[in-house]
Amino acid sequence: MPFIKTSIAKLHYQEYGTGSKVMLAFHGFGMKGTQFGLMEPYLGKHYKIYSFDLFFHGDTVLHNESLPQIREGITSAGFAELIITFIKEKELEQQPLTLLSYSIGARFALALLQELPQMISGVYFIAPDGIEPNKLLVSAAENRLINRSFWKLVSSPKTVNFLLRALRKTRYIDDSLERILSREFETHESRLACYNTITYLKKLSFDRERLARLMNDHAIEIRMYFGQHDKLFPPSIGERFRNLVPHTYLHIFDEGHELVNTALCKVMEEELENRMSLNYDQR
Repeated sequence: MPFIKTSIAKLHYQEYGTGSKVMLAFHGFGMKGTQFGLMEPYLGKHYKIYSFDLFFHGDTVLHNESLPQIREGITSAGFAELIITFIKEKELEQQPLTLLSYSIGARFALALLQELPQMISGVYFIAPDGIEPNKLLVSAAENRLINRSFWKLVSSPKTVNFLLRALRKTRYIDDSLERILSREFETHESRLACYNTITYLKKLSFDRERLARLMNDHAIEIRMYFGQHDKLFPPSIGERFRNLVPHTYLHIFDEGHELVNTALCKVMEEELENRMSLNYDQR
């Protein structure tokens, strides 16, 4: 299996496609790098896709997974350093990078945008976390009392199930997200992975205005995809962000949070083909 050894982790990744362009992909919570394998038939002729297993998912392993280290968290600069190690080992320094991210994976894309904007030509955001952070996730990670209570829930599946039902009844989460969370909270190991992920990423928080300036200054192409019925990261996030980055492309599906599917792939492929055709005609 392909791994890159860095100063903080052994990073596992998948490779898809044979295209000349480079895409770095970051999956959603409870998934792994294989989530983007279904995109290979649609984007693979244009991109070489490197899809990473994120921390506490798949086969990526931190060198230090102690509770104090997890609570210390990772910074944007720390994650960018890890990716730079990958870029150097794969000899991609001269290649402009396209980023692909879904849900919580968007925080990693935003970290690279913040730290390495000069290396990035475009970003695909799918139901992105981090642009407007979810208050519940922020509280669970940053509020000391809530985070310690969250830690206790790892060993209390009945309480977790009760909270999920309560969130669904109050319409804070939708049916698709409840299915995802119920599946991911099913075992002690999956609940621990959830705690570790949310806690470890607490420092990956961003200033929208600063990000917008970087995207505008570096002419980074931004494409955003949302589900009309997504309660966690609704389309209004993209609409407000487009006010800051006017060249942002926004596509809204008649779906919930689960957007990484064939319908999305077909839309992305069609848009890519249209842009390439337009660029060719303008030569």
